[in-house]
Amino acid sequence: MFYRNFPLDLATGTLSSHARGLKLSAALGAALLMAAAPVSAYAAEGGFSVYGLGGAGFNAGITPPAGTYVTPLAGLYTGVIDVGSTVGGVPVSAGARVGFFQSGVNLLYVPEVKALDGQVGFSVTVPVGYIALAADVSVGNASISREVEGPGLGDIIPKVQIGWSSGTFFNTVYASAVLPTGKYNPGFSASTGLHRPAIDMGWAFTYIEPQTKIQFNAQAGVTFNFINTETDYQSGTEFHLDWAVGKDFGNGITAGVVGYNYRQLTDDSGSGARLGGYKGSVDAIGLGLNYSTEFGTQPVSLSFRHYREFNAVNRFEGSTTLATATFAF
Repeated sequence: MFYRNFPLDLATGTLSSHARGLKLSAALGAALLMAAAPVSAYAAEGGFSVYGLGGAGFNAGITPPAGTYVTPLAGLYTGVIDVGSTVGGVPVSAGARVGFFQSGVNLLYVPEVKALDGQVGFSVTVPVGYIALAADVSVGNASISREVEGPGLGDIIPKVQIGWSSGTFFNTVYASAVLPTGKYNPGFSASTGLHRPAIDMGWAFTYIEPQTKIQFNAQAGVTFNFINTETDYQSGTEFHLDWAVGKDFGNGITAGVVGYNYRQLTDDSGSGARLGGYKGSVDAIGLGLNYSTEFGTQPVSLSFRHYREFNAVNRFEGSTTLATATFAF
């Protein structure tokens, strides 16, 4: 079983000093606002959310200069849920385990066009994943152990953003849509999509203290879910906060502490919400690293973050690892 190879018991970038590194690091932070979904995001229906918690880290509030930015990405989530849940409309018992590996690409285009005196950006994230689930599934009055796994396309996410800067303070507003393009089958199946359209809107900032080069970042957003028509499950509205505090150590390196906080604001509903409101919450903390360098003559910005979740309610609790590389053209 694929999840058995996952580290279920795990204890649980930077502004460059030169212009090219600044552009790449800024693009990386902007791309990651949604690029991780849904690797690290679990709550609402089935304990899964369409927004990728931990998707924003260093440089979260920076919209980069005009150009085209390509960000390959990869992420791994492993977790266990200690309460009953539903997967594809099927009740599952406490103790269900999940392992999810996801890769994909984020394409960000920043034109010369300005709006409200801010820099406009347009992006799209196209993910593919491999998921493994193991749980005791309710069938009538009986409970049987089931294991499923498999690959598939994820839910594609287009986004528009506008960013501003003033000295060493940067901030960006964004709006994104989650399109139900991923592989999905009702029932206890290895679905890599959630069949749940959504709109996510938020604001992010980055502040770099000029003397110490300590960087403060946060990105807050709200996800508005539409109904899953296959299961008649209406997931509630969700709030998420990603944050990162790090120091620029020079030579293209920024490192520090990262984390996220998630709270479901409204109850789940619909005939598929067999467990009632099922409002979820979770917190996480970890370490992050950004590194700006060159491969040959090509500037690249690399990012690595690892989170350990705690305080989970009505959702999976586990570990998330994210890695990306951003190239500017």
